[in-house]
Amino acid sequence: MARIIRYHKTLCILLAVTILSLMDTSRIEPGNIVTIPHFDKIVHFIMYFTLAFTLMFEYYLHHKYKITKGIQVLILPLIWGAIMELAQLLLTDYRGAEWKDMLANTVGIILAYFTVKQLKDNRILVTLILFPFFKKPL
Repeated sequence: MARIIRYHKTLCILLAVTILSLMDTSRIEPGNIVTIPHFDKIVHFIMYFTLAFTLMFEYYLHHKYKITKGIQVLILPLIWGAIMELAQLLLTDYRGAEWKDMLANTVGIILAYFTVKQLKDNRILVTLILFPFFKKPL
């Protein structure tokens, strides 16, 4: 239960990624929205960047502020991305698995790692914006 509380932001984003990955988008009419080439890849990038970014920050904050093993933590969003691609292929008849989606997921995860590595010591970002209710002193 303590891990759920510690990683509640990551778990909420994971739930959102799962819902968005398995959602039936066939009812969205292309005439009602602006079409951008490869928009779905941009969405994959943003979802997995956000998931990995939040996971890395929560890991960093809850494990004595060390990010040295943080790259190992990034295997989890990568595995989840593969599971979601398989779930789209096997559990739905309206979605399919694409290697380009996995590529977009991977690029988002890698960029999140380097972003967290650069921003992890920014006290204003950590305390006021990302984790305003985090009780441990930084």
